[in-house]
Amino acid sequence: MLLRAASSLGLALTLATAAPTPTAGAQPAIPSRTPLAMIPISPGKLVNRVETTQVDFAPGQVMPIHKHNVPVICFVSKGNFLTKIGDAPEELAAFGTVTYEPAGVVVSYFKNAATSESAQLLCASLAGFEDKVLNIMLDQPAAH
Repeated sequence: MLLRAASSLGLALTLATAAPTPTAGAQPAIPSRTPLAMIPISPGKLVNRVETTQVDFAPGQVMPIHKHNVPVICFVSKGNFLTKIGDAPEELAAFGTVTYEPAGVVVSYFKNAATSESAQLLCASLAGFEDKVLNIMLDQPAAH
């Protein structure tokens, strides 16, 4: 099945390349594609389903410390986030970018960077047959 799909894709690309150039003001024959990220999944895993979630954040809201049992890829579909994933330093995940949360790695936080506007993530969890619980909220550190 994969080989046939690759063959069909190759044919589609050949046909798209051979298509005439659109006239001024006309839409192209196919929508444009812009690569956002190439994320190696290590260690690799067998995936039989992708569970997708829309996560909406109020202004300044934080997704507290947690981890996932499967790799999770999130697209920042609205706003900007401050993130702390694993041992990496805090980073800004801006609108239109992609984040990766490896399986088993502690995510200290995802915080809506704006205090007056909402923000949104569209997340895809790469799950296999044996994956039942995908997300685990961890005990929050005590406030001092």
